[in-house]
Amino acid sequence: MARTVRHPRSRSHAVAHHNRQVAWVTGALLLVVSLYTVTIGPDGWLWLGWAVLLLVCVGLFLVRP
Repeated sequence: MARTVRHPRSRSHAVAHHNRQVAWVTGALLLVVSLYTVTIGPDGWLWLGWAVLLLVCVGLFLVRP
C-alpha cells in the first residue's frame, strides 16, 4: 500500500495560509462589488453581487484546511 507523503508545513501554518486566502478573496470581492456600486449605481444586480459575496465568504470560512 502506498504511503501518503504529507507536506512538511505544520497545521498552524496551513490555517494561517487559509486565513490569508480568505482575507484576499473577501477583499477582492468587496472591492469589485463596491466599484460596481459606484460606477453603475444600485439595481438588482447589485443585490445579487452582495449575496454572492456573502455566500462566498461564509463558504470560505466553513471550509477547513
